[in-house]
Amino acid sequence: MGGLRSPSTSTTPLHSTLTSKPSTVVLRSKTATMATSLQDGARVDPDQLFTKYTIAEVREKQIQLSADAEAKQEELRVMVGERYRELLQSSTVIISLASSAKRVHDALDEIRDAIQSQRSPPVRNRISNITKEDSHLRTLQALCAHIKLLLDAPEQLWRLIEREKYFQAAWLFLLARVVHRALIRDDAQDEESWLNQGVDVLEQFPLIQRQWESVSHFRTQIIHRATLSLRATEKPYEDICATLLTLHILESRPLTDTLTIYLSQRTKTLNVLLSKGGEISGKSVHNGQPAETHTSGTSKHLHTKDEVKRSVQSLLAVISDTLNISREIFAASSAKPLATQVLEYMQEESPSTPAQTLPARFLVNTQAILAMLPSSTYLSLLPQNIKSYKPFVDLSSSSNLCTERLEEKLGDWFTQSTANVRDALRRAFSSLQNVVGVWRVRSALQKWISRCGLNHDERSVLSRLVDEATGERTTGIWKSALAHAKEVFVEQLKIVRPEEVEEFSPLYSIYCPLPVPAHPPPGSGPSAFEASFQVLRARLARQLQGRTPRLQEVLSLLEDTAVTVQRDLSRISGKEEQSQLVEDVVTSYRPEAENLCSEIINILAESVDRLMKDLDLVSGAKCLVFYGRLALELSTSSFASNIGCGHATQTNFRQGTTALFTQVVECWKNHATSSEIARYTAGITALQSRITATASAGPSLLTLECLHSLSSSLYALGLVHHPLPFSDVGFETITKFSTSFVDAVDDSVYLDHDQALFDLYFLRLVVSTWGRGSEVLLDEAITRIETQLHSPGKSRHDLDHSASETLARTQMLITALLPVSAHPAKDSGDKLAALLSHGVPTLDTTFVPAVNLAQPSSRFPLLLVDKR
Repeated sequence: MGGLRSPSTSTTPLHSTLTSKPSTVVLRSKTATMATSLQDGARVDPDQLFTKYTIAEVREKQIQLSADAEAKQEELRVMVGERYRELLQSSTVIISLASSAKRVHDALDEIRDAIQSQRSPPVRNRISNITKEDSHLRTLQALCAHIKLLLDAPEQLWRLIEREKYFQAAWLFLLARVVHRALIRDDAQDEESWLNQGVDVLEQFPLIQRQWESVSHFRTQIIHRATLSLRATEKPYEDICATLLTLHILESRPLTDTLTIYLSQRTKTLNVLLSKGGEISGKSVHNGQPAETHTSGTSKHLHTKDEVKRSVQSLLAVISDTLNISREIFAASSAKPLATQVLEYMQEESPSTPAQTLPARFLVNTQAILAMLPSSTYLSLLPQNIKSYKPFVDLSSSSNLCTERLEEKLGDWFTQSTANVRDALRRAFSSLQNVVGVWRVRSALQKWISRCGLNHDERSVLSRLVDEATGERTTGIWKSALAHAKEVFVEQLKIVRPEEVEEFSPLYSIYCPLPVPAHPPPGSGPSAFEASFQVLRARLARQLQGRTPRLQEVLSLLEDTAVTVQRDLSRISGKEEQSQLVEDVVTSYRPEAENLCSEIINILAESVDRLMKDLDLVSGAKCLVFYGRLALELSTSSFASNIGCGHATQTNFRQGTTALFTQVVECWKNHATSSEIARYTAGITALQSRITATASAGPSLLTLECLHSLSSSLYALGLVHHPLPFSDVGFETITKFSTSFVDAVDDSVYLDHDQALFDLYFLRLVVSTWGRGSEVLLDEAITRIETQLHSPGKSRHDLDHSASETLARTQMLITALLPVSAHPAKDSGDKLAALLSHGVPTLDTTFVPAVNLAQPSSRFPLLLVDKR
């Protein structure tokens, strides 16, 4: 800084600067110029600075340079603190590289010196060395071919296992094992050993042993996968044969043991199907397990006949395929078994078996196996003994399976399998809900069994299994229908109420309009019209039979069940080959049907006995009449015959229901006649208290009302459509009423003797119309009354005439108490004689109506009448 104080260097510029008048702009421009020059060159002479710039500019630049120096120092300190470790590592690496380079340089120098110090070999030994080198090269090439096969074997084995080509995989594994044994052979006495050829295989190539360890576990893999593949169904017998021969050559098992393995695996397949109800496909996945079917929206129970058929058929297919494949492989009838042909083809140098007789998958040799490997041309360097290798097969008697032994093992397996399938068939058939579907499935299965390829005895066993399941399910369906019918019948009888029991009315029953059947939708076929017509026809038939809706509801429970059973029986009885099975089914089912008929009679009898205790009530009488009509309908119905009962049971059922009806009717007659006599007695008592004298001109009104009430009650029984019971009940009712009426007259229950004579004569005339000589009791009562009259007011002729005239006028009111005459009365020649069979009333008397009738309107004759 001594230059800063030099007067020589600062006097002139400072003086010039102070004396001059520079502007601010000029000063700033100079300062900027100085800064630029300082940045361009770091080494600037101070004398030049003081020469070019002023003191102020130099001081300003000094401050700037000091700040820059401090910033650079701070930046240096930060950089050294952050990158110190990197600098140390870099230095260490640089030192290591330097030492390594030095060692390489020294090694190269040593190699150069060693090469320069060696002598060239004699010329006469070059030819022998070349020969040895060629032999050694061939040895190494053969060794490489061996190692190459071991290296390529695992991938190819996996590929063959995935494709389920277990026979080729077993051959390749055995070939790899032979190659490995050839590599580790160390016999010093063998000239062809690797040691004698200058190669220590195990010492120089440890890869061989490690590679063999990776290949050796394929034996268990092949055996395991091949064994599991035997469970798959729907595989051709050639694949099964190849799999069994794989087990035979890998495990050195006799054919008898391989058959045992095959049958055990098929048993497991059958068990899987049994546990899943047969809903399983025949395909197999890669692990050998059967693939499950995935059903959507299906319950565990089968419901359609197609599903049941497929389920049962899959079970039977496992059995038939196992037997057929076993015989095809081990005991062919026309030629040698397939297994024997393949084994002989494998062992013979020049196979006598034509190649055309064997499937292509069995035409396997070592050359074909080597051709499947990658770079197979390189494997041509293998020795001839390896390229012509064939697996060892013992063709002695221990490997062959005799026919007797085969049939014995197959017979035992067949017996065990059919025993396991029997319950499965029953469970499968139990999901069918109608007999027709059961027998259609049975027919389809029988057709399949006839074409399954088994012998006659085995087909017979399978047919019996199907028939047993069919018969049991058919019987079960019918028994369930009977049990349901009985249960509902009992429930219906329990809920019978008097207000629900309609009285029978001919007008209501015959002339009640039926609902018009709905018109089928457009496009319907003839069957739709026929169905609606059949429904209308059934309703008309029930209407004409006089069945009330409540009675029809109860009877239909039993009759519909019987019709269903009979329809099923007629459908399954069409073919002769199933006649014995149908007969067995009917025989096993008949006791249940007969038991149902007996229980129905017992149930009705208990209900009738219970109601007889409350017969005094009107409700009890109505329900009792309902049970009587129910028994009568059952006695004439075809229920017992349609339900499948025997002739003796049918007769007993009709007799039992008829006896029950007779009991009900007898009870009803007693109740009806006693009620009417009580009504008559009460009426007579009331009239006697009000009337002092009467002028008798005919039967009393009370007697006619009682007879009319009895006739209406008889119609309410609903017996109009049963001529024989109706006529008998009518006669017995009027007879019982006459007897009770005589007893009442004997007890002096009448207005006077003349009126009693009119009533008795009228009753005698009504009873005499039956022509059964039952009017003796009435004659005796008339005689007793006449003896009590000292001066009878009417003669016998007048009384008879009055009774006849009254009967002619009232016969339409008491028709139920009169017999139906086949010969109409001939008292009148007009048409009324054909309608009034018990006489036409005379017209010479003036008819006096009971009430005053209104005169007809003048417009009445003008009304149009449709005469169509």
